[in-house]
Amino acid sequence: MPEEPAWMALARSDLGQVEIAGPADNAHILGYYRDVGHAEIIHDEVAWCAALVGSCLERSGIRSMRSLLARSYLSWGEPIADPRPGCIAVFSRGADAQSGHVAFFVAGGAEGIQVLGGNQSNSVRIATLPASRLLGYRWPKPAIGRTLFEHALAHVLAMEGGWSNDPADPGGATNFGITIADYARFRGVTLTDAVRAELEADLKSIRREMVQTIYHSRYWLPARCPDIPAGPALMHFDAAVNHGIGRAARLLQEAAGSQVDGEIGPATLSAVWAADQPKVVECYADLRRLAYRRLPIFARFGRGWLARVDATLAAAKAAAANFPTVPEPKETPMIANQPKWWAQSLTVWGTIITALSTVLPIIGPFIGLNVSGLDLSGALIVNFGDQVTHILEALGGLLGTLMAIIGRFRASAPLQQNVLTLKI
Repeated sequence: MPEEPAWMALARSDLGQVEIAGPADNAHILGYYRDVGHAEIIHDEVAWCAALVGSCLERSGIRSMRSLLARSYLSWGEPIADPRPGCIAVFSRGADAQSGHVAFFVAGGAEGIQVLGGNQSNSVRIATLPASRLLGYRWPKPAIGRTLFEHALAHVLAMEGGWSNDPADPGGATNFGITIADYARFRGVTLTDAVRAELEADLKSIRREMVQTIYHSRYWLPARCPDIPAGPALMHFDAAVNHGIGRAARLLQEAAGSQVDGEIGPATLSAVWAADQPKVVECYADLRRLAYRRLPIFARFGRGWLARVDATLAAAKAAAANFPTVPEPKETPMIANQPKWWAQSLTVWGTIITALSTVLPIIGPFIGLNVSGLDLSGALIVNFGDQVTHILEALGGLLGTLMAIIGRFRASAPLQQNVLTLKI
């Protein structure tokens, strides 16, 4: 069975959310409106099937229609003929050409089409709708040119949400998952009561470019995410943001069966690449769930944390399928003792000079040599006398012998091998 996408996992985590009868409202449902840009809606009786769909898409890093009209999704993404789990199904509602219903496809059968959606009997639930009402199935268009980091960041930002300042949250004021303490460190400012209000105001209006810079420099690179395969990289990045880099490193090491020391080095990277990566991601998710359950504030935040793991697991599997896996860097040593050209050998030149210095005095008188226009006839050489001949012979022999000795010593000395690492 195909894996459900991240947005479907988020929708499943909200099963059971229901409108509150009377003047009270379900704050979770009101959050759906905010996620799609309709914070002006303050009551959960307003039709919210499109709000749920849009919220799940936005939280998983995919832009929705940001509309409360169900039929608007007929122009979202691209049409597909064969439905798959998680695709968006758009239905008619009565005779009104403007009304409709939108939800996520679960399964199709003789009794109709099963969909998971919001505002189905005033709640998030799985319902069966007649196939005769179906207007079409839609699937998101592929993200062209998006890098793995951009894809992973979109997921993390969807998980983290926007501005929050919950007194029960130990992170304090947070925007796009960036805590006030992290923001202060990035700005190079000591977080004190005197500057807290100003920093909180700046954090609340932080620019998207700065958000990307902070995540890339403080989490993506330090966590070694570029050095591991796409699926584990997305899971690890999300964990580094939510658990901290050191704790995430230990989780990755445990999931990959490596030594757990909190430092991601060559041994850890080799273990990740050598392991069954889908199993690494599954194990990583299980370890994160266990880590959350051990926290004293799990009762308050646990449901959201576990939903985050489910969504991240689905996103990691999708990343593994959609982003090419770069092979583990391999080291190829270059051979240092390649044969050299004979003219580079001191031994050869020493032997040649020795031979010439020995032979030339003997054959010189019988031949004529012209060097730089000087005619060295046999008679001229004889006139120099025996002493000059012996001096030249001695000097040439000495020079040649020294060069031969040096050349032999260099040839017999151990070669130092310089290794050039090639990453392929």
